Amino acid sequence: MAQPAGITTKVVITLNQDRLLTQATDFLRPAPFTWAVCGGHALDLFHGRSLRSHGDIDICTLESERATILPFMLQNGWRVYEFRGQGKVRPLDAASVSETGRNLMCFTPDCQLVHFYPCEDEGLLYHEFHHDDAAPFNYIEFLFNQASATHFVFAAGKGVERKLCKAILKRDSIPYLAPELVLLHKASNPGMEKNLFDFQQTYPQMNAEQQDWFIQSLATIYPAGHPWQDML
Repeated sequence: MAQPAGITTKVVITLNQDRLLTQATDFLRPAPFTWAVCGGHALDLFHGRSLRSHGDIDICTLESERATILPFMLQNGWRVYEFRGQGKVRPLDAASVSETGRNLMCFTPDCQLVHFYPCEDEGLLYHEFHHDDAAPFNYIEFLFNQASATHFVFAAGKGVERKLCKAILKRDSIPYLAPELVLLHKASNPGMEKNLFDFQQTYPQMNAEQQDWFIQSLATIYPAGHPWQDML
């Protein structure tokens, strides 16, 4: 398969060297909700090797199962905060109800990845990340998605969806978000170095059907054009 113009290559490391991914998936196996690895780790699973280092792990799950995540994480000793936008978060406890559409950050008491500061809004805090590529397994972000009985919904208002059997794939029994969906998420910030690198490394390795779906979905979401289209 031809490689898009301008695409570069890098040395990769084997997937089994990524302890963060192994520890996270082992932790989530007994979880009472649907989950799949997303973000850069999902692309590693697609390739079968690690493309680059990662400072944390992202997990996609279903909006319909939101209520099961908070008790699971709290019972396992994790702290849970709800993203509220503009750098603000809301701490959650066992009596809290997480709001629809809000992603969650979860971390262990010893995590140094995120720091909090006072906020003028009652019940909220400002947060700041201090990423470390060598971070231990002590932080997870849950990203919520809509789904029907048969389809994963990426953008309901624009009709962008994917059959569940194609949206969630598996490697070594680990569920992960399909690469075309991961890249479509990353397309919202195409100039970010790691997003561009992930696109450059992954698009040529997708099969023709995945590429066609990605191209059509990119055009649907960005009708005025998108920088990555010029590379295709």
